[in-house]
Amino acid sequence: MTTLTRRWFPRRMPDDTRVRQIYGFCFDSAGRVLLGDESEEGAQCTLPGGAPTWDGFDCLAALTRGCREKYGVSITRPIYLGYWKVLGQSPELPDAELFLAARVTTFHRTSVAPTAHRLPDRLLSPISEVADRLGWSEDGPIQVAGSVATSVFGLNPSTARQALRRA
Repeated sequence: MTTLTRRWFPRRMPDDTRVRQIYGFCFDSAGRVLLGDESEEGAQCTLPGGAPTWDGFDCLAALTRGCREKYGVSITRPIYLGYWKVLGQSPELPDAELFLAARVTTFHRTSVAPTAHRLPDRLLSPISEVADRLGWSEDGPIQVAGSVATSVFGLNPSTARQALRRA
């Protein structure tokens, strides 16, 4: 079993890096971060995101599609934050996990057909709780996302104090 390590880079990703996943810090109007919660206690949370497509990579479209399909939200055009360089997956080329930030513009109904896979619950979390909910020890992407929420989206994520489940 390979142990993966991640290192944060808040800059443009080198062209020869493979992208394995795209994640989004999607903020509601109160400055909370949208997370997918697949547990009862909020202990197994994930950021919205998506995998790159094989037919021409577009990280903005992948995040927009992932938010709509899996989380039932529409978002503004995402803003690139940086990437995690993922070491240990492949000896010849590093992999990357990209991070973007966006505003949630619409929460759509999330009714699911009986034969469909269960969608994660939508949990809107204060930014101060995101690292714990994701099980992260590094908060570089969270800090950059909080700065973008303030400077670009005009939000103040530090004022959100309570998590909220959104049906």
